[in-house]
Amino acid sequence: MIGNDRPTVKKRSGGLTHLGRKLHRYVSIDGGAGAHLLAQLAGRDPYFQQVSSPRHADLLLIVTPISQKLAPAVVAMAKALVRPAHVLLIDATHGISTAFPRETFVSVEDLFPGAARVPGNSIETILATALHPEQWSDLSVANLSEPDATTIPLPQRQELELATELAVLSLGPLQPFTAGPLRLFLICDGEQVLSLQVEAGYAYRRVEQAMMGVNWQEALTLSSQCDPLAPIAGQLAYVRALEQLQDWQPSVSITALREAAMALERAQNMLWWLVRFAHIIDDAPLYERSYHLATDLTLLASSVWKSFPLTWIQPQQVVGRGVIGTIDAAKWRRIAESLDRLTRQLTHHRGLALRTQGIGVLAPDRLEAAGILNGPIFQASDTGKGDVLSRLLARLHIATRDVFEIMDTLLKRETAREQMPDWNVPEGEVRLTVNGPRGAIGLHLLSQGGTGPALVEWQRPSATLLALLPELLAGQKLADAEVILASLDLAMAEGDG
Repeated sequence: MIGNDRPTVKKRSGGLTHLGRKLHRYVSIDGGAGAHLLAQLAGRDPYFQQVSSPRHADLLLIVTPISQKLAPAVVAMAKALVRPAHVLLIDATHGISTAFPRETFVSVEDLFPGAARVPGNSIETILATALHPEQWSDLSVANLSEPDATTIPLPQRQELELATELAVLSLGPLQPFTAGPLRLFLICDGEQVLSLQVEAGYAYRRVEQAMMGVNWQEALTLSSQCDPLAPIAGQLAYVRALEQLQDWQPSVSITALREAAMALERAQNMLWWLVRFAHIIDDAPLYERSYHLATDLTLLASSVWKSFPLTWIQPQQVVGRGVIGTIDAAKWRRIAESLDRLTRQLTHHRGLALRTQGIGVLAPDRLEAAGILNGPIFQASDTGKGDVLSRLLARLHIATRDVFEIMDTLLKRETAREQMPDWNVPEGEVRLTVNGPRGAIGLHLLSQGGTGPALVEWQRPSATLLALLPELLAGQKLADAEVILASLDLAMAEGDG
């Protein structure tokens, strides 16, 4: 068992305080950008409970945008809700999706006429809205044609003395093991996975195509959607590429400030992944502790920036100390020390080891052959055993290091002369990588001296890991295969592109 860093205090209200409040049970659908948001909502209010089946829920939360390919699964889930039912649409991209090709996404309002919509930038607003669904229109669902059935060829198998029938298990596209929709067809012999077929593309947004259809400045916003769960990493890769084409080198202080912003984003990603992973393996003490840490770090992050990094990470832009808000060194140190203490305790957590040790092993040479040379997956294989437990500990090590470095960088009182961005991009070609929360995010950018990019190609760590799934999961027990899949932290909006 893992204790909490701080005692949990349960406040008792008066006996009549909660009279008249109605319990709402909900299920959720993430189009690819809402994993952290949904993790924050879970367990936030005792009268707002997440359930695993739509047949036990009266409320459906949909984090938009939703791709055309995912739409039939969304409609099927809505039809299974307990009536009367309601749908709440949460906009996680703040209108950015309108810049993508029109045929990429479905109009969710057309699928669910009269559904309520709320912006996804405030957990409090979402929760306040979701607790009063009776104020919205009742659920109305449009009819969609059924998708064509998928045919899965079964492999040849040797007859055994105790023969069992091969079975095909469809996992997804709506499932908790990835951040966003993914479908796996697992061919199982009893409890063992023999082989599998990966069906991705449910979070496909055509980021590269969209960036090549706009000017340099508009492409900046789209670059943040390479991984919508880590928008700073994608935008910083794009800005660095433009600055290399412009033959401009940022100062040490500006580089440190940018790196601090990305490190904070990386640490938040890793902690919210840990919250979801603890829930999947049903470890209540770890879930509670990781939820507290992730929430505390998110609250601190909200006070760090007076201007959010996406507004000032631009080509050749130099900003002063005015973009940094309140820095409470004691709170930052407390979180870093809590992360370090949690890492050491989990290293000796027997129950966690029994569930995660020795399964899903990825050898360093296999990762190198796939082009995975950094990030938590590679670190877990390079310095650890490369199994599920090693990947968990590697993320905590990285998050701890990042929080200490963030604190050191932000407490420095360096000043710089402010400078506006420069959008004049000459001809040239550049390739570079940045260290995102899931590994190296690479960018290949070509300029022909025009008003916008001539070629954009992203290297996406989740896409690389997807290709390894068949060999990684084959031969595993079904229950272990689900844990292994969750340990990879696949962000499907980033993986699908």
